Amino acid sequence: MARPSRTHAVELTPLRTPPLKERVVHELVRLIDEGALEPGERIPTERELSDRLQVSRSTVREAVQFLQALGVVETRHGSGTYVAARGSRSNELRREWRRWTRNHAGRVHDLLEVRQGIESFAAELAARRVAAGAAASGPLESMAAALASMADAGRSGDVPALVRADMLFHAAMCDASGNAVLAGLVELLGRDLVRERAATWDLDGRPRRSLAEHREIYEAVAAGDPERARAALLDHLRSVEEDIAGTLLQPDSAFDSATER
Repeated sequence: MARPSRTHAVELTPLRTPPLKERVVHELVRLIDEGALEPGERIPTERELSDRLQVSRSTVREAVQFLQALGVVETRHGSGTYVAARGSRSNELRREWRRWTRNHAGRVHDLLEVRQGIESFAAELAARRVAAGAAASGPLESMAAALASMADAGRSGDVPALVRADMLFHAAMCDASGNAVLAGLVELLGRDLVRERAATWDLDGRPRRSLAEHREIYEAVAAGDPERARAALLDHLRSVEEDIAGTLLQPDSAFDSATER
């Protein structure tokens, strides 16, 4: 008599492949950081990048638009896209993120207030969908993947990757809410705060704090706990605003003195 085959639980780690757009962003930032593309130099065209990287032109376009929002590249109409004069993750680019945040402090504050209202409701609604068994698995998986990307980027200090993971996490949370209007509003607000996000993620200790805060949001949503999810989202955004007010909006002699030179 044949012996029954034995099976036992084996813990497997999911194989994560970054989304195509994130891979394009990473490759362009790598070329800039390594000096293969220097400040003021024209980057390959959309078609050339699409051919070389074997991705669609729309993927390239979205990646370049994201880097443009960060201030890494700039588009000159009728001429092409160029590495910005401060187009690397150098101190000068970090100063630009801080300058932008400081110069738009009022708007940043207003947008964060709006985000608190909209996204806390999105987190609550997403958790309610989970509790009711009405939430699709895809958005929760995307939230978990964004958390993993956030952790990876935090270890390497890759600010553009941290910003992208942050935006993907909040977008996935809104998708989990099942409300397309909410998702559209959050995406629109997110595009207006890319440089503030970069400046905030660049602060000492912020990646560690933000990762813990995002993990709490995810766990609350995945557990189907609306009140906890809402509170976790509000705690996160209030923590961000405290860092902005206490650090980014204060005179920073190390950055300001270098800026004035």
